Amino acid sequence: MSTKPKKTKTAPDPATLTYEAAAEELETLIERIDEGEIALEEAMELHRRGQALVQRCRALLDAADEELKQLSLDDPALAGDGGNGAD
Repeated sequence: MSTKPKKTKTAPDPATLTYEAAAEELETLIERIDEGEIALEEAMELHRRGQALVQRCRALLDAADEELKQLSLDDPALAGDGGNGAD
């Protein structure tokens, strides 16, 4: 009755991931936790990793939002008085 330990590969630092990579890994972690077939310790480790991934996704979305706001302010046509009726 030998059980092979799971391969442990070092996950990349969330701060180095793209939004897409972080979101994909987060989805995978959620699926693993939802399956309910893992030990409590591993579930907690996955939860901590998930929190870091969520933080990364939020930071990237916030940065993108800020960049879009800045671009809109820099372009008078997008700032609200462009005369295109989109206000």
